Amino acid sequence: MEIRLFGATTVRCGCGCGRPPTDAFGGPKPQQIVEILALSAGTPVSKEKLADLLWEGRPPRSYLGTLESYVCVLRRSLARSCGDGGAAGIMTVPNGYVVVPGVVKVDLMQFRALVSAAVVNTAHDHATALSALEAALSLVKGELLASESLASWALGEREEFRDELAQAASLAAEHALALERFGAAVRLATTAVRADQFAEDAWRTMMAALWASGRRSQALHRFSQLRDLLVDELGAEPSRETTDLYLAILRGGASREAGAHRERDDAAGAEEVRILVGLLHQILTSVPGLELPPREDEVVRAAHRWVDVF
Repeated sequence: MEIRLFGATTVRCGCGCGRPPTDAFGGPKPQQIVEILALSAGTPVSKEKLADLLWEGRPPRSYLGTLESYVCVLRRSLARSCGDGGAAGIMTVPNGYVVVPGVVKVDLMQFRALVSAAVVNTAHDHATALSALEAALSLVKGELLASESLASWALGEREEFRDELAQAASLAAEHALALERFGAAVRLATTAVRADQFAEDAWRTMMAALWASGRRSQALHRFSQLRDLLVDELGAEPSRETTDLYLAILRGGASREAGAHRERDDAAGAEEVRILVGLLHQILTSVPGLELPPREDEVVRAAHRWVDVF
C-alpha cells in the first residue's frame, strides 16, 4: 500500500494490480487518522495523542470508543481499496496504532530517506547526492496535507516541511553548481526560495549560477530583489557573504571565470547598467557618513572608491 500526503491524500494499492488510487477513507476523521499515522510511519501513535489531534485538544468523554470505531471504518475502506494489504497496513499496538513500514510506503518518508542519503554523499560525491535530492524533490507533487486546510496539526506539519523542502532544494542547487549544471542550479535555487523566501544561501547559489552562465545582469537583479525583501520584511541587510558575492560580481565582469561566457546583447547591457546604478544608490545610501553626489557618473565613481575599500 502506498500513502501519498503531497497534494490530496490518496492511497494506492502497491501490488501492481492496477487499481486506481482512492481518497475514500470512510469520512473526514478516518482520513485524518491515516494522515496522522502516516506522518509517523513506523512509530506508534497513542490513542490519547490521536484523540488530542483529531478533536483539537478537546476530545469527547467517549472518545476511546469513537476513535476505535473510526479505525474500524478506516480499515474496511482500505481493505476495499487495497485488499488484505490495506487492512494490514495499520497495526494495533498497546494503547495505539502504527503504520507498518514494511507493508506501507509513504511519500513523505521516501522524501526524507532520499534527502538523508544525499547528505551522506554531500562531501565527496556531488553527482550521487544531486541525483538523490532530485528524486526526493520529484515526489513533492503538491502541498503537504493539502486535504487538511484547517486542522492546526496539519498547518504545523506543512510549515515544518517547507523548511525541509527549502533546505533540500538549496543543497541540490549547490551540488548542481559544483557540477557546472548552471540551469539546474538556478531552477533548484528558485524552488528553495519559493519554499522559504528568506533562504539566503539559495539566493547566493542562484546569483552564482546566473553569473557563471553569463547572465550577470540577472545575478545582480537577484541581489536587488533579496536586499529589498530583507530590508522591507526584516529591516536587515544581506549577510556579508552575500554582499561579498555581489561585490565579486561587480568586480569580475561578465562571468565568474575569466574569459567564460560574455553577454553580447545591447539590450541586456543597458538593463545591467540600469540595475547597477539602482543598486549603487541603494547600497551607498546605507553607508554611514557618505553623501551621494547628484550626478550618476559621480555616483559610480563614489561607488568605485567604496568597493576598493573592501
